Amino acid sequence: MKFYFLSSRPCALKLGGVYFGLVDDFARSAEISPNENVFVEFIPENAPPITFFITEQIRFTPPKFCEVYLLKNAVAIYARDFFSNDLRLTPILQQSLDESLVTVFFQGCLQVAIESKKGFFVHPLPNRFEPTNISFHSGLIFLESKRSLIAFTLDGRQVFYEQILTYSFENERLNATLPLLDSKKRYADGSWILSEDGVKNERLTILQAKQSDEDLLPHELLAYAFFESVLIGADYVEFLSPDLRKKAPVLKDFLGDFKEVLPTEEERSCDLVYPKGERLFEVKRFTVEIENGLITDLKG
Repeated sequence: MKFYFLSSRPCALKLGGVYFGLVDDFARSAEISPNENVFVEFIPENAPPITFFITEQIRFTPPKFCEVYLLKNAVAIYARDFFSNDLRLTPILQQSLDESLVTVFFQGCLQVAIESKKGFFVHPLPNRFEPTNISFHSGLIFLESKRSLIAFTLDGRQVFYEQILTYSFENERLNATLPLLDSKKRYADGSWILSEDGVKNERLTILQAKQSDEDLLPHELLAYAFFESVLIGADYVEFLSPDLRKKAPVLKDFLGDFKEVLPTEEERSCDLVYPKGERLFEVKRFTVEIENGLITDLKG
């Protein structure tokens, strides 16, 4: 079976104790039988390595700190979470309100500690998140950075995490504009109802940035833009032929609940990523037929 190896930071990759090359977002691949129990080592600079054995279980239980993607005839392993060799506790931010104390600190990785009447909780924070402020709104804890916002309940559950352009709190609601970073330069304007139990989306509107002639969608991105529009809840009907528009709701059900769109070497095909479990995903390829700049058929 073919295995692909990727990493969130540059790593030396060893397979069975033998140096295999450097990996990062550029994948290395090897033919490996799960029955051989090959020992894998992702070795970064200035951080402990991620190590594990490849066995039959890897298709069901990802190694710790890794994500596993099940392809049609292969498996991709993404080493995601690394920790620093520096295990000293370094406070970053701290804020208190009533009986609650929230501390952002670094110890091996960036973490948040929440001490409240509901207990004491520690939660890791996303890579590259750089908190600038801690605030309390409607019984929730918000960690703010220049480009993103994370919310926790007082019992340590993460209930919101989004990249943001602008945001405000008003009348037990969070109002925010989110960058979608998609092929058509769209963004989302939304409102979320806040309560001590969590965050519930009330409204999310997809908006189109004003386009110039240079911004018009190239034909080779048509398939990608279609799948992307289905994912973010934008108008995907505009990409369909008149006959296929009648089946638009069926097409959305056919594609199912995917979380990411990946372009492929074929401009009319895209890989869709479906969650199957914690850090476990299935990748399915879909191909469209195009005539006169519109999609006439969809195959999976």
